[in-house]
Amino acid sequence: MKISIVTPSFNQAEFLEQTIQSVLDQHYEPLEYIVVDGGSTDGSVDIIRRYEGRLDYWVSEKDRGQAHAINKGLEKATGEIVSWLNSDDLYLPDTLNAVSDYFRKDDAALIHGKTILFGDGIKERVKGAERRDLEVRYLSGIPFPQPSSFFRRSVLLEHGFLDETLHYGMDYDLVARVALNYHLLLVENVFSKYRLHSQSKSMAQSRAFADDWAKVFSRVLRSLDFTGDLIENMRELDLYVEGGDRYQVTKTFTQADIRQSFLYFLESHISFDYVGLDLKTAGKLASFIKEFDADFYQARALGKVRWRSRYLSRPLIKYVRGLRW
Repeated sequence: MKISIVTPSFNQAEFLEQTIQSVLDQHYEPLEYIVVDGGSTDGSVDIIRRYEGRLDYWVSEKDRGQAHAINKGLEKATGEIVSWLNSDDLYLPDTLNAVSDYFRKDDAALIHGKTILFGDGIKERVKGAERRDLEVRYLSGIPFPQPSSFFRRSVLLEHGFLDETLHYGMDYDLVARVALNYHLLLVENVFSKYRLHSQSKSMAQSRAFADDWAKVFSRVLRSLDFTGDLIENMRELDLYVEGGDRYQVTKTFTQADIRQSFLYFLESHISFDYVGLDLKTAGKLASFIKEFDADFYQARALGKVRWRSRYLSRPLIKYVRGLRW
């Protein structure tokens, strides 16, 4: 099976060569590797040129952001399996062989595994999706590490590539579209290393992620015909994003499924708010969940967040985080 990998990049020469090497060192055939640079001025282009003989396509020109850069690569891709690997992340050896084997054996539209979180001064740890409630968690956020996920290109051709209006939630939006219509497969393999650093979007822009995820979950809710009460809850919490856009839905979901997805969405939002030190909102959402579903509140240990948001100051929380890193 031909696999196409797209690497979007912009001014990340510090990490780019390692990323490129991690793809090319897979020694997988047939592999199509595409690098889309946003017009970097930090030496990235010199690095790309060193490998251009082993790349199927590359370009360096101004783009409209990460989602646009990835889409430019996906439009060039011809593989049966596609994914993107950001220019600060890495594939582990033999990842693509394992991915190809899984797709041959399973009809999944998307396969995802685990990643190793790493970075300067950060203790490495493995992260993957929880198996519990996974089918509904796909609708509430992206519950797995993006660098360890791979799609059938035929599904993207049918449902579209990344939404370029979303700069922080475009992967969640794509996963939601797939999950509303297809089978997704969780595997135990550790496929990638996800680098954490001060410039990475996941470290620096929690508020922006929260806003984009609210847009996507609002779309999920209005794509189903029995979610009026949850939409009203979202409005009351100032989280619902009005609009007329809906997703195609061919799978069957119950009211209980979507109610559970709503709770997981709120939990994710609390996490973004807490990381972003919006303690008032984090506490407000935790209090809502306590009244809405006490069992979920207890099971997910949200009382800790509610207590910290109420009684700890922003400077103290920042200080404690500094000690952990």
